[in-house]
Amino acid sequence: MVEKLSVKRINRLLTMMIENMKYMDDDGRDLPIRWNIMHMYSSSQLAKLVALRRGMDFELAAIAGALHDIAVIIGKKTEQHAEKSEPFLRDTIRTYNEANNYSGMEISKEEEDILVKAIVNHSDKSNYTEDPFVELLKDVDSVDRYLHGIKTDEDYAKRCERVFLELGIPIMDA
Repeated sequence: MVEKLSVKRINRLLTMMIENMKYMDDDGRDLPIRWNIMHMYSSSQLAKLVALRRGMDFELAAIAGALHDIAVIIGKKTEQHAEKSEPFLRDTIRTYNEANNYSGMEISKEEEDILVKAIVNHSDKSNYTEDPFVELLKDVDSVDRYLHGIKTDEDYAKRCERVFLELGIPIMDA
C-alpha cells in the first residue's frame, strides 16, 4: 500500500497564494495572472513527482515549484525574475510563517535558504550544478513549460529529455 504523503505546508501555502492572486489583474504584466496560477500549481505537482523519484524532500520541492516565479507574480515582469526573486520570496515565507506561527507548519530558516538558492538560480538552464534543489527546479520548470505547449528547445529540451528518461517516459518527436 502507498503511504499517505504529508502535504499540509504546501497546501496551506498554495491556499495563501491563490487568495492573494485572485485579486490581481493583468495590468502591466508580461504574462496573464491565470498563466501564473496554472504554472504555480502544475510546477508544484511536477516537483513532487521528480523529488519522489530522486529521493528528495518532496514537500520542500513542491514549495520550490510553487514559488519559483514569485517575482513574476508580485513584480509582474519576467526579465531577470529569478535573480530578482529573493526579497519577494523571503517576504512571502515570512507572511506564511506568521500565519502558521506555532502550528509546526512553518518553513525553517534552513529550508528558506534552500528555496532561495534554488529559485534565484532556476532560470540558467544551461548551467548544471551539484545542488539537487537547483537542478530539480530547473528540470521541473523546463518540463512544465513543455507540457503547457510552449516551444521548448536547446537547454530546456535537454532537461526535458533527461527527466523523461529518468521517469521512463519515451521521448517522441513532436
